[in-house]
Formats: sequence, C-alpha cells, structure tokens
Amino acid sequence: MKKRILALLTVSAMAIGGCNDDILDTKNQSAYDEATYFTSAPTFNEGVIAIYSGLLMPGLYSRDAYFTFDLLGNDASKNIFLPSEIAVLEDYSYGSAQPQIQDLWKNLYRMVLRANVLLDKSKQWNPTLESEQRSKMQYLAEAQFLRGYANFMLVSLWGRVPLKRDYETAAVDAPRASVEEVWAAVEQDFTDAIAGLPVAHNASNLGRVTQGAAVAMLGKSYLYQKKYAQAEEQFKKLLTAPYAYSLSKSLDALFTPSGLAKNFENADVPTSNNGREPEVIFNVPHGKWEGWGTGNAFYMFGGQEAWGGKATHSGRAQEYGWNDWNNVVVSNALVQAFKYKNEAGQDYIDPRAALTFYGDAPSGGDVTYCDKCSGGPKPFPFTPTGTVRYNWRKYGIYEVAEKSNIPQSDINTIIIRLADVKLMLAEALIYQNKPAEALTQINEVRTRSGAFAYTSLGDQQSALAILRRERQLELAGEQVRWFDLNRWGIAKQVLNAEKQAQLGRQPFQDKHALLPIPQLEKESNPRVAAEVTGDWN
Repeated sequence: MKKRILALLTVSAMAIGGCNDDILDTKNQSAYDEATYFTSAPTFNEGVIAIYSGLLMPGLYSRDAYFTFDLLGNDASKNIFLPSEIAVLEDYSYGSAQPQIQDLWKNLYRMVLRANVLLDKSKQWNPTLESEQRSKMQYLAEAQFLRGYANFMLVSLWGRVPLKRDYETAAVDAPRASVEEVWAAVEQDFTDAIAGLPVAHNASNLGRVTQGAAVAMLGKSYLYQKKYAQAEEQFKKLLTAPYAYSLSKSLDALFTPSGLAKNFENADVPTSNNGREPEVIFNVPHGKWEGWGTGNAFYMFGGQEAWGGKATHSGRAQEYGWNDWNNVVVSNALVQAFKYKNEAGQDYIDPRAALTFYGDAPSGGDVTYCDKCSGGPKPFPFTPTGTVRYNWRKYGIYEVAEKSNIPQSDINTIIIRLADVKLMLAEALIYQNKPAEALTQINEVRTRSGAFAYTSLGDQQSALAILRRERQLELAGEQVRWFDLNRWGIAKQVLNAEKQAQLGRQPFQDKHALLPIPQLEKESNPRVAAEVTGDWN
C-alpha cells in the first residue's frame, strides 16, 4: 500500500512540475472578481454601497472625524481621558504618522478607488430595461458625487494631492496635481452628479445622496475657491422648487436621538434627522445598534467591514458624553463666543448656547438634563465637576437618557444642511456687496433659535465679522470651523489667540494650514515623497 501511495505522489509531482502549467491555472467557478462581478443592477448597487461605506471607515464619520476637526478647529478641548494619539491634535503637535490623519487620507482614496472601479465597469453594462437604465444613471451619479466629495476633502485639507480619475492606472505612482486641477475635477464630478441624481428618494432609500446635495457641494466648492457669483447661483437654487428644504423649527430635532423630536412642541418631524428632516441636505446615516447578536458595539474603532454585523452607528454621543466616556469638553473659546454685544451695545448671550452645551447660568449653557427621560422625578440639575465646567449637549443623548451603556448613537452625522447653505449664501453675497440679501439669510438662521434679528450688517468688514460668528455658533461641533478658518486665511491669528488663553502658548505655525502628507503615502509613492517640503506638505 505504501508503495502505491508513493507512486501516485510521484506521478502527481511530475505532472505539476512538468511543462504543462495549465493545471495551476484553474479557476473557482463560484468565485468572482472585479472583471466578472459587475453585470446587473443589484451588483452595481452593491458597488455604490461599498463607496458609501467609506464614510464610516477610520478617519471619517463613525468615530475619528469629529475628534479630528473639532479639536483642530478648537470647538472641543481634550479631557484627561482622551487617548494621546488624538490629544496631539489640540495643540498641533502631530506629525505625518498621526493615525487619524493617515486613516483619513487612506479611506478618502479608498472611496476614490471604489468610485473609479464602478465608473470603469459601467462601460460594459448596457441594460435594456428602462428601469435599469434609470438605475444606471443614478448609480453613476452617486459614484461621481462620492468621488467628488472625497477629492473635495483631500484638496481642502492637503492642497496638492494625487488626482486619480482612472481605475486602470490606480496602482501607478501618481504625482501631486495642482490645486486648480483637483478643484476642476471636483466641480466636474458634482456637475455630472446633478444631472443623474433624483431630487428625492423614497423611504427605503433615505440616506442616499440627492440632486440637492450635489448642488450644495458644487456651491460650496465654488465658495472655497472664492467664485462668489457661481456659489450664489448654486445656493439660491436650493431655496426654490423643485427643492423643498426648509429650516427646522427646532434645532434640537436635528441633533437628538430617534423618537425625541416628537417630544418637542415645535418639532417638524417625529424621528429626528433619521427621518425626512427638511433641513438636512447631505448626511451620514447611523443605525442604532440593538445588541451583541446583530453587530459589534465597538466597530467604530476600525472594523466596519471586517468585524461583521453591518453596524452603522456612531460612537460620538458616548465619547463626547460627560456622563459616559467624557473624552473631550467644549472649548472655553467656543463658550465665550456665545457672549457678544447686541445692536444696542448691551451684553447678550446667544440662545443657541443652551442647545450646544451644558453649563452654568452665566455661560448660557443648559443647566438641566434628562428633560425628556421617562420615569422618576426629572429633570436633573447639571453639576460641573472639577475644572471641567462645560460639556457637550449637541449630538448628545442626555435629554432622553441619563447615560448610555455602549456606543450606539443613531443621530446622523450632518455634513451639510440648509442653515449652512444660507450662511454660505450670505457670505457669497457679502463679498459681492449685497448686504441686504445677506441680512435676510443670516436673520432667518438666527431667529429660528430665538436670537434677535439684526437690522443692519454694517459695512463689509462688519458684515463678515457677523457672518463668521454666525457660522461658529450655528455650526458648532459640526466639524466646520477648521475648514472655515483656513479658507478665510485667519486660522493662525484666531487659533493662536484662543490657544494662548487656554494653553498659555501659541502652537499654530504657518505649515498647519495644511495637514502633513501622511507617512504611508511618502513610503509607498516616491513621486509624492520627492515633492514634500520640510517633512510636512
């Protein structure tokens, strides 16, 4: 028997080692690859969803983006519990190997790659059914939008970056394109997306981008390039038919857990921004995690695709939560920004303070929590602890729950909403010397939350100062301020003044206006590495 087995093994070895290599070239007929997978509407839909999933990956909106941009823009300050790798963002002491910055770069380019795959493979899909032709148009538009968004982030944060528009050459080391070339590609993607996206989706497709989102992002791209007339044109489209956006009557309805909005007397909708909230234009939907059997509660640490369960929730409520992990607090600079003079020159506290943070009465912050909790005597008084006196309320759960148990927030991450658009429109109008029109947009945002209406914005410099404060207050904790300060060219002077008061030093250097080119890119792409100056950008 042993001899027969040896003989069989010898023959097999000779066959494998002989001149005929075809036996090694067999394919698993049940397997698929990028060349054979994209053949139908369902597979192209799955390809689009794979691009969307990048928004939930490390560096982005499941966890890291809120830390990164709130700390960089000084909306938030680190607490003692914040991991050191993230804490360095507060004082700009990070380098090119900082994990969240590297993950952000990597996963934005992953979105670009996946969009390029889908756009490339769509050339060989020629559906005959009218319904599938419409689906194809939408899927391509979604891919163009998401690629445009990824490149918008890349050029805004790093300036000159490799521009990858072709899947076939995706693995080729690409040099850094000019800023103008990247912006042109961004504009083209958003313009193309507008033509193929629907104005609205049905209930089963909520969360997918719409035509309005592409219009808003195109206008935002123009504004960032100081193309004010073009930005105005796009933003104004969103104020008229066929778009049906409107400001929510309750700011809380945008940033509270599902089911809470119905408890607010003036709320528009019953289910917070997970439903058909009329102000939301583009957001990242988060689904509430329901238990260990359906997913991993801590997927936001990096396992969105690898750990299974298809979890989409966000860890923000617990990580920012003062009665939970308490990793960050509201910066003193932001708290102070809610105090300013009214038109009569009197001291004034903006009512949005109480919708943004918990604090004491003199600060204007909310002094109670659990106002909408069920059972027992409520609400509870908010009591500052130690040196921390101001904690996050916005995007929090403490109006409906005393504390959370695991990261499971289903409060969607809003990337762009109508109030943001109105303030960007006002900015474009101010730069074109149209103060009366700008005044209308600013006042509509202010009065929604009970702030006084301005009767005049004054001269252009006064108007810009008002506009910039409005964006700081209205969009606090929405990862906007870092982008605003840098595109306005005032990040160094504003942040160093704030950090001097908070930290006793001025850590912001000129180089910090752009993020460092990640170490992983320099090690893998010699053409980029050769162009990096001072080991930064």
